[in-house]
Amino acid sequence: MVGLGTDDDDHQGSYNNAKNKNSAGCEKEEVDGYYTIEFPWDTLDYLDGTAWVECRLRDKQSDLLLVVLGWSMEQRDSDGSWLIDGIDWQDFREKYRPGIGREEW
Repeated sequence: MVGLGTDDDDHQGSYNNAKNKNSAGCEKEEVDGYYTIEFPWDTLDYLDGTAWVECRLRDKQSDLLLVVLGWSMEQRDSDGSWLIDGIDWQDFREKYRPGIGREEW
């Protein structure tokens, strides 16, 4: 399930199933609402038991970058499962710039 990605309070918490799309060699999902989701590259495995996964949310109409979301992963020794160690959310929407704890460059 993927959120609609709207700032409209009437729609917060609404969800739609995403549909798989491929665009320019990256995994891209188009949501029935307001944005597309793309994974610009494969998971970056540091080969030390840690990895990085990133996705980008883009405006469906203008293709403007809205959000970059990344997950730091750690591999569990006992069974090799990947666990989320940290989440990084970079919001590029004007309404939310520069974001809590962030500075403009």
